[in-house]
Amino acid sequence: MAGIERRSFNEPDEVYPTDDGSRTEIVQVGDTVVMRSVMKPGWSWEQYIKPMGDDPSCPMEHREVILSGRIRYLMDDGTEVVGQAGDYLEISPGHLATVVGDESCVTIDW
Repeated sequence: MAGIERRSFNEPDEVYPTDDGSRTEIVQVGDTVVMRSVMKPGWSWEQYIKPMGDDPSCPMEHREVILSGRIRYLMDDGTEVVGQAGDYLEISPGHLATVVGDESCVTIDW
């Protein structure tokens, strides 16, 4: 691709809200899908995402930067990591996620 393609989360291609006021905004840049998630305190994958499918844990691979807040990842093998603002994580399929603390967690995923 030559040149520059600009996209904005202020005008996302898709928005997926959850009942607690959290949301994921999606923009596509070329072949890359980029997501900004704003997850409220108490948000968990098990409560808000799992009911929409048949997977026991998240089947997606993530490359993620945490912009604010904290989030706990529990892998199917028992490995646990709490990420916080400024962290970059590569997360394999087979994990659960829960926002930790009183602050919303904002992430950018691709």
